[in-house]
This record gives sequence, structure tokens and C-alpha cells, in this order.
Amino acid sequence: MSLSDNLDNFSLYVHFPWCIRKCPYCDFNSHESRGEIDEHRYIESLIRDFDHSIAEFKQRSITSIFLGGGTPSLFSGKSLGRLIKHVTEGVNCEDDLEVTLEANPGALEHDQFARYLDAGINRLSLGVQSFDDGCLTRVGRIHDSNAARMALDNARKSGFRNINIDMMFGLPDQSLELAIRDCENAIACDPEHVSCYQLTLEPNTWFYVHPPALPDHDLLYLMQTELQALFEDHGFMQYEVSAYAKHGKQCKHNLHYWTFGDYLGIGAGAHSKILAEDGVLRIWNEKHPRNYQDKVTNGTSWKNHQPVNRDDLLVEFMMNALRIRKGISLDLFERRTLLSRGELLTHAQAFCDEGLLLLENDQMQCTEQGYLFIDEIIERMIS
Repeated sequence: MSLSDNLDNFSLYVHFPWCIRKCPYCDFNSHESRGEIDEHRYIESLIRDFDHSIAEFKQRSITSIFLGGGTPSLFSGKSLGRLIKHVTEGVNCEDDLEVTLEANPGALEHDQFARYLDAGINRLSLGVQSFDDGCLTRVGRIHDSNAARMALDNARKSGFRNINIDMMFGLPDQSLELAIRDCENAIACDPEHVSCYQLTLEPNTWFYVHPPALPDHDLLYLMQTELQALFEDHGFMQYEVSAYAKHGKQCKHNLHYWTFGDYLGIGAGAHSKILAEDGVLRIWNEKHPRNYQDKVTNGTSWKNHQPVNRDDLLVEFMMNALRIRKGISLDLFERRTLLSRGELLTHAQAFCDEGLLLLENDQMQCTEQGYLFIDEIIERMIS
């Protein structure tokens, strides 16, 4: 089988590295914006980055575009529209192209929603995190619950028909009752999709150095199982560990990541993954926004390349694929890693014997028990 037989569509990730204020739990490449952002210069850098990088993907179609950060909603609809127009005119796009904008309720002029829609954005992901003002304060968010509800209401009135709400549980001093009420409030806003993540303390964050009082493991387990049941009772299908969607509203972009599809990343600190003749290649950009823009402007190399070794490749694939409820086919594993299924089965057999993984009809997935202990499975694979 030639490499071309394994290549399919790809996704585009665009990174916007500025926030109004850095959250204490955030380990993403984001920088507090001090003064006005030069939108024109950064959009011009993104366009040059895209034009420089797209040769690898010219014969393939984009399935999704994700504008993430940082806070992309600090940029105007006009600027984002210019970028989206350039991208969609420069490469083949699927008919049902999904274009997502991450937005924070505390970083929005709410009359901008219609302009974002006009720019070609058809999916909105709002970083609400909690509807409890006390919880929002403890995790350093700059908005309150009223601002979150107002943003969601204005987005709907502006014409958005595909809205995700980002929520977190396991917050400092959060009780089970508070976590349930939070998600009940999210459901009451009638979104098409909810992402509900457990707060974790990541290295290189304020919370990692100064850890707050978080719920213990038993309480976290109760929160997870109660919230899963709550979303299911309200018509949301859990199709991934932290993702719940109404029928037909799964996030195409994230599913592409989780099934180990190729993606191109542009912007400061953005990452790409490309299947090449001799394996999988990781590419990452210069992280600091000023250095990134200077290098793109001057034509100095702003990209780093590294092949993924076989052991890391297998673990990375499993870290993504096992998150999906329905699992992954062994055929897709072979096509997207160029490894043999035998290598995967060798590593997975012990987990199958323990009842944590299930292999059936050429499909591998977590069992119900395994899905509750997916972090432990991945940790054991890494070790």
C-alpha cells in the first residue's frame, strides 16, 4: 500500500496566543495582552504561514478549521474573515466544512457575534467553565455567570445554530451539588454540545506551584458518574471522555484529532502532525508571538521538525483513540501510523485480559469499566 492510499482529509488549527488575563490552571501558549494587538500584522503572519505550509496538503481537503487560543475572540470578525477567506480559496474544502471559534464571555463585544457568523464561522465554543460566581473567582475567570448567559443568548440571537459550552468540574472547594447544578445550568442554555473537563494541575501553571484545595478522588469519581448520567438523561450522547453532543453535533475537528488524522497548525506555538513516507512527523512553530511574527516576516525558519518514534507513536495513538466511546478500528490504526496491528495487540493484550479493553470485529475500545480508568490505562502504557 502506497502512502497516498493512507492520506485523507486534514484539519487546520489556528492559534491566537493572547488573553486578557492568564488563568491559573492554563498551560496553553497564551500571553496577557498589554495594549492593543496588531491584528493586521498577526493575520498577515498567519496567511504567510499557511501559504508556506500548505504544499504538504495541496491534494487533500480541509474537513475543519479551529480558531483556538488564547482568546481568538479578541480579534474582530473582519480580521478573522480575511483569514478564513484566504484559506478556503487556497485549498479544497469539504462541503460541510466546520469552522469553530473559541470565545470567552469576558472578552467579547456581544454585537460581534453576527460579524463572526458573516466571517464564515459556523460553530462557537464558549469558555464558560462554571455558572457559579464563587467557582469562577477561584479559578481566575474574568467573567461572571450573568456575562456567560448574556453571551450565550446573544450568540443564539445572532444566528449561531451550533454552540458548545466548555465546562469544568473538580474545581477548588466544589461540592457534588455545585457540580451538578453547574451542568444543569449549562443544559438549560440549550447548547448543541457540552465539553465537561476535570480540572487538572498541569506543570508550568500557577495552580501547579500553588495548588488549591481540590475534591478528593472519591468525590471526583462521583462527580464524573453523576454528570455522565445527567447529560445522558437530557439527550446528550457521550462520544468521548469529556464531550457530550446532541444527535449529529459531534465536533468534527476534535474527532479528527482523536482518530489520529493529520492536521496543520499555524500561528505562534501551533503544532502539526503529518503522515510522511517514513512515518509520522511532528512540526511545531516558534512559541513567542513577537519572535514568531518577526521570523515569518523576515523569512527566517519558524518551524521545528521531529519524527515520532515507534513506541511513542503507538502510545500517542492509544491516548487519543481510547477516548472515543466507540473505539477505533485496527485498519485505521495501520493506515494512520504505518505500524502493524500486531504491535498494537501486543501492548493491549494485558488490558484485554483484565477486562479494561475489548477487541471485537476488528474494533478496539474501552469497556465500561476501562472507560472509568482510562487515565490509569494510558499511564501504564506510557510506563
